[in-house]
Amino acid sequence: MDSIPLFLNVRAWQRLLQPNPNQRLHPLAPKMWSGFGERAAGELERSKLSAQRDRKVLAATAWALAKWYAYNGDIGKALENLVLMTTAVPRIRRNVYAQLMIVECLLKLGRPDEAHEWLQWASRKTIPRAELYFSAANICHALAVRSGSLSSADAERLARLNRPYEEAGFSKVEKRDPSAPLTLGNLTVPHPRAVDASVKLSVLMPAYDCAATLPIAVESILNQTWNNLELVIVDDRSQDDTWNVIERLAQGDSRIVPLRHERNGGAYAARNTALAHATGEYVTVHDADDWSHPEKFAAQMHYALLNPDGISTTIGVRVSEDLRFDVKTNMAGMLMENTSSLLLRTQILADLGGWDRTRVGADSELYERVKTKHRLTTNKLFPATPLTLILFSGSSLTQTKAAGIATVNYGARRQYKEAYRFWHASELAKPEPDLRMTETRRFPAPRILLGQKGEITDIDLVIVGNFAEAEHSTERQTAQWNALARAGLKLGLVHWPSYRRAEANIASPVRTALAIGLAQNIVPGEAVSCTTVIVLGSDLLNDAPHPLPSIRTERLYVVTELGLSDEQHEAFRQRFGCAPVVSGADYAEPVLAELTSKGLSSAPA
Repeated sequence: MDSIPLFLNVRAWQRLLQPNPNQRLHPLAPKMWSGFGERAAGELERSKLSAQRDRKVLAATAWALAKWYAYNGDIGKALENLVLMTTAVPRIRRNVYAQLMIVECLLKLGRPDEAHEWLQWASRKTIPRAELYFSAANICHALAVRSGSLSSADAERLARLNRPYEEAGFSKVEKRDPSAPLTLGNLTVPHPRAVDASVKLSVLMPAYDCAATLPIAVESILNQTWNNLELVIVDDRSQDDTWNVIERLAQGDSRIVPLRHERNGGAYAARNTALAHATGEYVTVHDADDWSHPEKFAAQMHYALLNPDGISTTIGVRVSEDLRFDVKTNMAGMLMENTSSLLLRTQILADLGGWDRTRVGADSELYERVKTKHRLTTNKLFPATPLTLILFSGSSLTQTKAAGIATVNYGARRQYKEAYRFWHASELAKPEPDLRMTETRRFPAPRILLGQKGEITDIDLVIVGNFAEAEHSTERQTAQWNALARAGLKLGLVHWPSYRRAEANIASPVRTALAIGLAQNIVPGEAVSCTTVIVLGSDLLNDAPHPLPSIRTERLYVVTELGLSDEQHEAFRQRFGCAPVVSGADYAEPVLAELTSKGLSSAPA
C-alpha cells in the first residue's frame, strides 16, 4: 500500500480495481451498430489471435463481440466472449456492466446457480449500485421459478427493489395484496412522505389499446404526494376497451380530464392534444403502461421551484409484468434516462408548439429543442434511482427492427436525428430563430417514422450513394438533382455508408437538399417502386451495409468511369431487378433524354 500515490482517492482506487470496458471501446465496435454488424464481428473474431499479445485489446475485442452476440440472441457466444474478456483482464470482473452481462447470459441459458455464485463473488468489494440489486432480484426470481416456490422469493425481490429507494431517501415499496404474486400491478407505497403541493402540475398521458395497463399507470399518478395535479388522458382512438376504462377512472377522480381523438394520430399527437388542454403551471408526461414511485413528481417539482430556469428528467428501468429487470444488451446496462419524464414550465412547451408528430423519436427531439432554444440547465434527478418502472414489451414499436432503438445508429432514427439537429442548427444561425413545431413539417422525417406504411410509389427516381463522402456531396451533384427535379421528377435519396466511415453523418450540402425538399430520404425498412435508379459508384455493392431499403426499378444507371465486370453486372441486376447501364459523372442530361424520349418526364425535348 505504501506504493499507492497519496493523491489516489477512494473512487479513483475503485476505478483502478474495476476498469470500465465501456471506456475502452474497440475501434471497430461503432461499426457493428452502424450497418456493418456481421462484417465487423467477423473481423473482430479473426483478430482475437493477434490481439492476445495485448490483453487490453483482447478484452475490448471480446466485449464488443459479447454485446453484439447478446443483442442478436446468440447467448452462448456472448458468454464465451465475456469469459474471454474477464480472463484477459481479471479486474474487469468487478465492473458492474460485466457482471450484469454475465448474469444475464447465465440466466438466459438456464444456469441460475452459476449466476448466483458469480454475482456473489464478483460483487465483493464493488460499490453497490441499483443494477446489482436488480440483477440479484432476477437471479432470485429464476431460482424460485425452478423450485416452484415463486411466492417465497417475493420478500427478497422486494428488498432488492427497495435498496436504491432507501439509499436515495425515498419511501419503501410493498405488495398491495400480500397474498398475490409480486407484479407491476401489485405495488404500493403505504406511507409516502407528504409534501405541500402549492403549484399545479399537468400530467399528459397518451393512451392506445392499453385497457389492461392503464389503471396501474393512472393509480401511480393519482397517488403522487404532489397531489395538486391534473391528469389529461387522450385516447388515441383505441380498438380495445381503453376509452371505457378512462371514463370509469375519470368518474372516480375529478383530477382526470378525459379526451378522445376521432382518429389515431400516434402518441405525440395525443400529447399535443393533452398539452392544449393543460391548465397547470408545469407539465410532464407519463406513459399509459408505466408505474412511477409516488414521490417522483414531488422530487421534480421541488427542483423546478428552486431552479426556475431548469428542466429535469428522471431515471427508469425496463421491467416485465412479473418484475424481472431488463438488461439493454447493446448498452450493457439497466438504468436509462426517461426522456418522457421531462418536466418544465407549460408555457415553454406551448410556445415551442409541443412535440413533432412522428410515431417514434420525438421525445429526444423535443428535449434537444428545448435546450437549444432556451439554454436551460438540465438535470437528471437521482441518477442512480429508477423512479419509473417501464413496462417492457418486445412487440412495442420501439423494438421493431425498421424503426426501433437499433436504428439510432443506422437507419430511420439515425436519419431523423441528423435531420432535426440540422434544423436546430440552421434556425440558430438566423437573426430570429424559430423553433416552433407547426402543422406543416419544419424538417424532413423518414416516412416510416410518420406512420406511413406500404410501398412508396410516388417517387420517380432514386439516387443511391455514400453521401457522407465529399465526391457525392458537392455542388455538382446537387446541380444535377435540381435539373432532374425541374424536369418534373420526384427524387429520393438512399444513403449507403461505407465501412471505412460508417459513423459519418450525411454531408451538409446533401442534408440541405433534403431539408428544402429537393429529395426525400429513403431509409432501411422502406420499400420503393420507381422508374429509375442511379447508383453513384460501381463499388457500392462491394461495401454494402445491412439492412438496405427494398428498391424495384425499371431502369438502372451505374455511375462509373471504369465499366462493370460480369460479376458486378449480375450483382446489380439481382439487387435492383434489372440490368444496369453504365453512365458518366454527368448523368442528369442523358437520363433525362432517355426518360423524355419514352414519355416518362415532363422535361423539354
